[in-house]
Amino acid sequence: MSRTGMSRTANATATTAAASAQRRTPAPGGPRRRRARFLLAGALAAVLLTGAAEAAATAVVEDRVEDALRPRLGPTRADLHGSGLLALLRGRADGATVSGDDAPLGPVTGAAVRLDLDGIALRGSGRGTVDAAHGRITVPAGAVRAWLGRSGLPVSEVAPDPAAGTLRLGLGPGGALTVTLRPELRDGRLGFALDGASLMGAPAPERLTQGIRERLADRPPAPAGPALEPTGVRVTTRGVEVTVGGTDLRPDGPG
Repeated sequence: MSRTGMSRTANATATTAAASAQRRTPAPGGPRRRRARFLLAGALAAVLLTGAAEAAATAVVEDRVEDALRPRLGPTRADLHGSGLLALLRGRADGATVSGDDAPLGPVTGAAVRLDLDGIALRGSGRGTVDAAHGRITVPAGAVRAWLGRSGLPVSEVAPDPAAGTLRLGLGPGGALTVTLRPELRDGRLGFALDGASLMGAPAPERLTQGIRERLADRPPAPAGPALEPTGVRVTTRGVEVTVGGTDLRPDGPG
């Protein structure tokens, strides 16, 4: 073999050996990367487990709040403030926002509620008690119509007038008799006062207006909610809105 051939063979052998050695030599930092990936996977699993536990605990607390309110407010949805796990450990939740669209309030059905509850006891002798609550209860126009209709008033329509703070009612066939009512609070309950009445565009006869007043007086006013005190009332585009509040409440108790 010539010197040139021997040189080429030697170079090829050296190149092959170098490549083989390079394949056998572990990449710098390989074990370190594997450890980092393992730790990251463990941390991710811990986060997922903690998140699942927190979600489950939050659902438990929210269910307890909804169960306590159901006898008085019907179906509601509770959104917990803060940690569900911490609330279960302490036996006390910082608070929750409760909303519902079908609350029965005495003679009224179909009221919408939105309440913020602060300091909810979850266990012990004070279970179900609430340190404070505030929010609003809205009686839609349709619920007002049904409520007044049960008193014998032939209500055909209810139109809120927020600017005037009144409700305009059409009574009788075609709403020939127009009655204007102003919502008011009577001893902590919602009622209505006659603000005016007209028959076919002219002032209604006194006997008609007196009959309406008597029907309204016979209509039992609606309570504000479970152990809540009304703080104000106004007419909105939806109907009649009552702001409420209270302290040291037990929503599932009598009241």
